[in-house]
Amino acid sequence: MKLTLTAAATALALSATSAFAWGDMYMGDATNDPNSNFLVHTYNAPNFCPQGLQPVLAGGVVCCGKPNAGAYYNHPGHTRSYSPKFVPGEKGAVYR
Repeated sequence: MKLTLTAAATALALSATSAFAWGDMYMGDATNDPNSNFLVHTYNAPNFCPQGLQPVLAGGVVCCGKPNAGAYYNHPGHTRSYSPKFVPGEKGAVYR
């Protein structure tokens, strides 16, 4: 009898916790429109795609398709240099 009572109490506790957590789970992004037109860039690579298709870059993945945008260019060079300006006497600045 004690084992049945323990099993029933355990089942009740587990079912209650899953019911509370049901609304916390990820249910998808309601702002995404799956019918929207994503940018598909041309990709410069040898063409091993079926006839009528060409290599394209869609969402960072190279695949076969028809581009709806121009070539994608990744500009590597825009680095910003930041040199902090230390004023002698301010907190953190060492003056010798």
